[in-house]
Amino acid sequence: MVYFASVGDFAGVGSKIRRIEADFTEDSSAGEVVDIPGIGAPDDRVVINPDNSDEFPSVDTITFGNVARVPNGLAFTRGGDLYVSDSFQGAIFLFATPASNCPGEMCTFVEVAHDGRLATAGFPPFGANGLALNKDETALFIANTGDDRVLKLDLTTTELDPLSVFAESINGADGLVMDSKGILWVAANQADNVVALNKAGRVVARLGAFLGIRGDGSARGLIFPASLVIVKNKMFVTNLAVALRGLGAGGAEPEADITKYTISRINVPRLRH
Repeated sequence: MVYFASVGDFAGVGSKIRRIEADFTEDSSAGEVVDIPGIGAPDDRVVINPDNSDEFPSVDTITFGNVARVPNGLAFTRGGDLYVSDSFQGAIFLFATPASNCPGEMCTFVEVAHDGRLATAGFPPFGANGLALNKDETALFIANTGDDRVLKLDLTTTELDPLSVFAESINGADGLVMDSKGILWVAANQADNVVALNKAGRVVARLGAFLGIRGDGSARGLIFPASLVIVKNKMFVTNLAVALRGLGAGGAEPEADITKYTISRINVPRLRH
């Protein structure tokens, strides 16, 4: 089965996780798996400024007002449980026991995280987005698109705050995928490239670029790469190429001129982790 996020709140029909047979045809129909819980916006995020001191405290407070349910990234455990990010509610949910049991009485969900660091006041206006588990499933990596960050959620700790910043300044961090060597690949949708992070969160490679628009309306190279999948030594990258009208970008970005949508394929280089 292919599972996907359905942001129904934008259309007034409710946000859900849905699925369809992997060998679907034009006659296939998608079924509902679970509804995304409505938990509201996260608490305020307090950001300490560089000039902060005990004598002269200096902080910024960001208050989030979004209440729409916006499921975005999905990540399955080997046991079939499903992590889901919510970009507006600033949350991570876990649909367990496993997700194939949904819908029904055996379908349960857990609110794993609900935190201002998983929301954003930046651009594009999507917080928690792409998800990826490390090999031993002890950590969940979370892209925050508007904040240009990748966060790390420790799934084993009993500490009060298991969430930390793993990498900064990745322009439009979107889809994530972990390769077999422990390299975390990040689709940087605003930079039109794919970034490789080692285990310390440092950039060790950048692949791809936007090289213009062909005569048939397709992009040369990458444009707004959004989702990543690795099959053997090949990485497949979706070129989202959607002009973000109504979200502060206007129609000036080159995505507005794309008329044919593409998926790119990249050879995954061997990198030291």
